[in-house]
Amino acid sequence: MDDKDQELLEFPAIKKIIAGYCGFSLSKSLVLNMRPSGDIAVISNALRKSAEARTLLDYETSIGVSGLEDISTEARQASRGTTLDGKTLAVIRSSLDAVRLLRSRVVTHRDEVPELAGLADSIGDFSPLVKAINKAISIDGEILPDASPRLEAIRRSIRETRAGLIERLQSLISTGAEKHFIQEPVITEREGRYVIEVKSERRGDARGIVHDISNTGATIFVEPWQTVEPGNELKRLQIEEAREIERILSEISELTGRLSDEISRSLDSAALIDLALAKARYASVNMATEAEVYVPGPDSPPVIHLEEARHPLLGKGAVPLSFDIGDEFSILMITGPNTGGKTVALKTIGLMSLMTQSGIPVPAKKGTRLPVLKGIFADIGDEQSIAETLSTFGWHMSNISRILNQVESPGLVVLDEIGAATDPQEGEALARAIIQYLMAKNILAAVTTHYTELKIFAHTSAGLQNASFGFDPETLMPTYKLKLGTPGGSNAIATAANFGIPQSVISLARDSLNHGARELEELLSCLQVERKQLESVNKGLEIEKQRASAQNAELSSRLKKIDEEKQQILHEARDNLVAEVASLHKELKLAQSALKNERSEAAINKARRVSQEVRQKIKHSVLAQELPSSSAFDVTLNAGDRILLNDIGIEAEVVSINKRTGQIDAASGALRFLVNRDAVTKVKPSSQRIAPSMLKIAPRQVSPELDLRGRRADEVAVLLDSYLSDAAIGGLSSVRIIHGFGHGTVKSIVRERATHHPLVKTFKSASSGEGGEGATVLILK
Repeated sequence: MDDKDQELLEFPAIKKIIAGYCGFSLSKSLVLNMRPSGDIAVISNALRKSAEARTLLDYETSIGVSGLEDISTEARQASRGTTLDGKTLAVIRSSLDAVRLLRSRVVTHRDEVPELAGLADSIGDFSPLVKAINKAISIDGEILPDASPRLEAIRRSIRETRAGLIERLQSLISTGAEKHFIQEPVITEREGRYVIEVKSERRGDARGIVHDISNTGATIFVEPWQTVEPGNELKRLQIEEAREIERILSEISELTGRLSDEISRSLDSAALIDLALAKARYASVNMATEAEVYVPGPDSPPVIHLEEARHPLLGKGAVPLSFDIGDEFSILMITGPNTGGKTVALKTIGLMSLMTQSGIPVPAKKGTRLPVLKGIFADIGDEQSIAETLSTFGWHMSNISRILNQVESPGLVVLDEIGAATDPQEGEALARAIIQYLMAKNILAAVTTHYTELKIFAHTSAGLQNASFGFDPETLMPTYKLKLGTPGGSNAIATAANFGIPQSVISLARDSLNHGARELEELLSCLQVERKQLESVNKGLEIEKQRASAQNAELSSRLKKIDEEKQQILHEARDNLVAEVASLHKELKLAQSALKNERSEAAINKARRVSQEVRQKIKHSVLAQELPSSSAFDVTLNAGDRILLNDIGIEAEVVSINKRTGQIDAASGALRFLVNRDAVTKVKPSSQRIAPSMLKIAPRQVSPELDLRGRRADEVAVLLDSYLSDAAIGGLSSVRIIHGFGHGTVKSIVRERATHHPLVKTFKSASSGEGGEGATVLILK
């Protein structure tokens, strides 16, 4: 990406804003030297870090790099043998503490910010170095008195020697013979030696070493012979102190030097984390988000999709833009009034791509999607640095020539007032040719113009789309809202009038317009009014649509509720039917048993009475169905024939015929009947028989237990209901349901269902020999 294009789009200003959110000089440098990338992996990684940093700020609002300075130079100097002073080591310590704290706060949220945690992991552990500095260096960068045992001993000796020296000098100037030639009774220091002030005219009386003379010459500074030796001892101790301090600083510096590479890597990682946090803070203030980014290909052509994108430098006052370039058209022709926002729109489009390919969140809504472009080019406004030998038109042509020679697909070009600053006819023809050239190379472009011919060209050519910024004919002010599909008028005369141009000049200008131009401007004004009306209608339709949607949602909710109630009713009806079937079956079995066990006339009459009652119940119950037709086409019966039991209206199959008594043994499902020949009618084989559903049960042996272990919760109730129906028809008085121990879910469902089931009288836990709490025994009605 050319620096010129970035400057024209004001990208350096964006970088300065981001740098303002950085707390570390290295991260600021990274921002200011940032360049858009064409590598999707690099872009995506940077955007992920930015998104993670926004998440991290939700957990750690105060996270930062306070106290961190770039100590890489000092660390490299130490690696080359330089001894660092105490103040430098104090700065190194505070910086290493800062990166340690940063690492700790990031890795705490490793699961939420894996990319940033990876950077934090590369920050080294410098606790041995920090510990060594803490032991020897004060907060202010001074050597601590106990930095080493030897230094502590030397300093103790220095204090004692200095105290003895001062005491001796004090004695000389206050009680000795020397007090007569003392200028002032004070002890001072010259060239690191303690001296007394002697009157110059009595210098011959003072025995000692002269170290200095006052500016007036009235005073000489003498170190008496009596204190020379103590002074020498003090100097020796001071030299030993300096050497011990040098040794201590040298050891710490050597340790720092050995860690210089690791320090540099850690600072780089801290800078990248701080950069991500700076982007996140920028995003928070400007309501920005990371755009979706992709590499265009045969199946995914380059399309710039903006969702309420706002110019990053205009703050909250920016009017959002939403549109696509590259889907139905590749070149957007933007027209409209002067000062209406056209240039801002061009810069917004270009900046969205530049920022995204630099890994910066953009002030747009989530869903903004941008392709990775090979180049982003701009020709916008009057360049302030135009060479004196070039005209404005010449500069623009030079810049556009550069663009046309460098641009390749996928690429983006934004051109402001294309073909302007020259003869209108030639400028329009040149602009048309440039646009056709960009279309032929499949380049995405946004172009502003006031040329009427270009508006018509965009309207009639495939791959181009008109767009306009609105102009309110009532207030004579631009609306700054972009509308696709309709060209806009320049409204230059109206705008000029609004700026205070005399009315006579405005009238003369209107009269000077040719008839066609006036008609076009009037047409565009009418279109603006009609569009405004259409927007009002659409707004009303949208309100109606929302109201209808709300009503539909309410109706759907009601229908769902009705369906649920219906299902509940059917469920209850099914339970009632099952209970009724079981009850009827029980009565029939009792009647059959009575017939088998007692051959008395009373028993037979009772059985017939019960049979008739059952038949009436069947006929009048919800199970009653049309009985199959019968015919006495053949009075001869054999085993296997189908018959109708006349008294109860049930179809059965002949099992056997007693040759002695003539009684027929018949079966219907699990039920068995013993009836006289005159109580049945043979059924035609070809008849369409419809047997009552409650009796269509294939004869089978029902197991006295049901194993539900391993079944899903949604299967348990269905399987249990089906089994209980079979058990009731099979004549079982009790059953065992095996549900196991587990989490108790199946057990709870079984017992909850048994509590309300129409076929279950009561239930209890199985005995220890039958499974204990892992099974439930159900007593059937």
